[in-house]
Amino acid sequence: MPTKSDSYYLGLDLSTQQLKCTLIDQDHSIVLEEAVNFDNDLPEFGIRHGAIQNGNVVTSPTLMWVKALDILLSKLEKSRYIGKIKAISGAGQQHGSVYWSQHGIEKLGHLDPRLTLTEQLKDGFSIEQSPIWQDASTTRECRALEEFCGGPEALAKRTGSKAYERFTGNQIAKIYAESGEKYNETSHISLVSSFLASLLVGKLAPVDSAEGSGTNLMNIKTHRWDEQLLQKCGGDQLSKKLALEPVEGGDVVGKVDGYYQKRYGFSPECKILPFTGDNSATLVSMNLNQGDCVISLGTSDTVLVYLKQGEAEPTTESHLMAHPIDTTGFMGMLCYKNGSLTRQHIRDLYASHDWDSFNKHIQNKARNTDAFGFYYWMQEIIPFAKGIYRFENGKQVQEFSDPSINVRAILESQFLSMRIRLGRMTHDGKMKRLLATGGAAANPHILQVLSDVFGVPVYKQKGMNSASLGGALLAKYGTLDKRSFEDMMKNHTTEPELVCNPDSKETAYYDTKLEEYIRLESVVLADKANV
Repeated sequence: MPTKSDSYYLGLDLSTQQLKCTLIDQDHSIVLEEAVNFDNDLPEFGIRHGAIQNGNVVTSPTLMWVKALDILLSKLEKSRYIGKIKAISGAGQQHGSVYWSQHGIEKLGHLDPRLTLTEQLKDGFSIEQSPIWQDASTTRECRALEEFCGGPEALAKRTGSKAYERFTGNQIAKIYAESGEKYNETSHISLVSSFLASLLVGKLAPVDSAEGSGTNLMNIKTHRWDEQLLQKCGGDQLSKKLALEPVEGGDVVGKVDGYYQKRYGFSPECKILPFTGDNSATLVSMNLNQGDCVISLGTSDTVLVYLKQGEAEPTTESHLMAHPIDTTGFMGMLCYKNGSLTRQHIRDLYASHDWDSFNKHIQNKARNTDAFGFYYWMQEIIPFAKGIYRFENGKQVQEFSDPSINVRAILESQFLSMRIRLGRMTHDGKMKRLLATGGAAANPHILQVLSDVFGVPVYKQKGMNSASLGGALLAKYGTLDKRSFEDMMKNHTTEPELVCNPDSKETAYYDTKLEEYIRLESVVLADKANV
């Protein structure tokens, strides 16, 4: 039914494979959702699953993201809401970086409404392929940064995480060392999230502190760039290229640029709020209670928990990131590169490219109870390993005696790793409920295994793109005067839908397998180290 609201809030999400938007009204009802799928809608950029992979080097064309925004706004223009949008915020895939040329910055400040963004910014980037979170080519830079700080633990205490290949500081360090001419041609560096905000505000936009904590460059306590780390990763120029200190969620970046007012009909009063990371935006959309844990099953798998000050301690396996709303709180995160694409790979190999067949194998409880699999199809983040390893009766094998075991084994392996590491990050790991999101959350059979492994019920929000919804909520939050996010959500929170409860017998089985899982994982890592 048509809404009577005169105020709307737009959230964008520039993820690995799509640019999505969610528009909400004053009561937080979703009135419009749109998406641009990069593979389907922008095949001219030669990407697969939104990216270009060359060994451990993984990038996305920066101009592809610009063109996706052109397409998405053309769709929104046809709606009756666009002139009533009060604020825009959103999310971007974490860690990815954009390298503006001086020409690009000048063009951004003088956009011509007669032309598309793509036409005007086609020569706007000193590096045309943006490194993204899937890149694993900066191991040398990671070790150098940790050594500079006195070890991985010292870096984690300083920035919230040890050095990770995908983190922006290490990506910048590689470009600084290997592509000095391109680095010198770079006027400013954005993250994917602040890049999208910059496009909308018509000038360089700051990152938010949650995104800054995914760079290995921001001090996790002060929410400011660490000058020593900037110098190490990018020399004397990096401070100038970043230009702006991180800001907090709810701070207004500016008004939507006149280009969008004239070309698409946005209101001149439409505010632009800081954009955050996709995981941070998901955390916002879920409005977590004590004992809640978000598990996002997407291109990557992520585990998110809201930690109060005093509950949070950095580890070398997890990430401690600034919270997008609570300036004294934190977001604890685990991130796995082998998510939906790896599950799909196993489906193709062992379930005839068919999800129904995949689900039948999941439901087969007559499994080999001594079978374990570790599926690092892509270079994994936690742990840092690559390859597929299988064990039966404690011994490594090339293939299971029944190959269909792989279907259930991949889910068990992924979810056991989450449970074990969540326990280390939160001291006990005891959750009251799991909130599932991401593409694979549409599969109740996968969620049942998740529930059984953790021993708690699994819930799901109804019909939502969590990151873009989080962006829309952040947009509304930024328009309020002296009102907390909790107050804003109090009267508009929709209870998530219960999907499944754990099977106590299955949970008891997984309880007995934790130590063996840890032991076999250590065998895998030792084997990797000896290769």
